[in-house]
Amino acid sequence: PAIFGKTNPKNDMPTGTSILNGVVASVLIIVAPIIPNENIFWAFFALNVVALLGSYILMFPAFLKLRKMDPNRERPFKVPGGKILLYLMTFVPMILLIITLIFSAVPLNGSSAELNEKIPILIGTVVAIIVGEICIWLAGKRKDKGEIKNEND
Repeated sequence: PAIFGKTNPKNDMPTGTSILNGVVASVLIIVAPIIPNENIFWAFFALNVVALLGSYILMFPAFLKLRKMDPNRERPFKVPGGKILLYLMTFVPMILLIITLIFSAVPLNGSSAELNEKIPILIGTVVAIIVGEICIWLAGKRKDKGEIKNEND
């Protein structure tokens, strides 16, 4: 919805999205005591961690792509050791993040306790990705039609 795209003219921060974030967090805090699962906080916490780590995975290849697209740009910091160390410093953390996500969200041993703990996280992650992709797709369609404009332009 267009309301989430509204930004503050002073600092260009997304005020609509910030308000939505506060409303969702407040509703969860109010509803959490009513939910019979005593581990609901940890389930939401784990879902948040998975989403945060997942968002960082794509930053490493994006960093390499930007370096490749614009190799002649003046950079305030140069990685010592050349391209080998640059690739090593990029792929090792990315692989570690992927391994961490697998151990955090995917039930590996199939025990009842692990399934009860990780299936909600996995389902929540998949649902969040699907909803996000649908929102991006709808926004792209609206942008193609010229319905979306940056109000600060």
